[in-house]
Amino acid sequence: MKEEKVRIKVRLTEEEKEKLERNSALCGLTQSGYVRQLCRGVHPKPKPPDVFWQLMDELYKAHSNLKECAKYEPSALKLCVEIERLVLDLQEVI
Repeated sequence: MKEEKVRIKVRLTEEEKEKLERNSALCGLTQSGYVRQLCRGVHPKPKPPDVFWQLMDELYKAHSNLKECAKYEPSALKLCVEIERLVLDLQEVI
């Protein structure tokens, strides 16, 4: 069963309002969604720029190609592990 949502009113300074608008937009959330996450103790992260996803796509392609090469050159698996580690590190940072 869905929880009933309650409307609240909050007074903010103009500066606070602008910060709420900016931060929620950076995270790809509505202002309500942003505040809800803060209330749950979650600090929303900004959405990564499009270039991040392009980089991830290229890394996945390189990983896939290297896995194919590993059939003929087993040392390519070492590079696959490095790419996997890099992807995980990037995901933690972003």
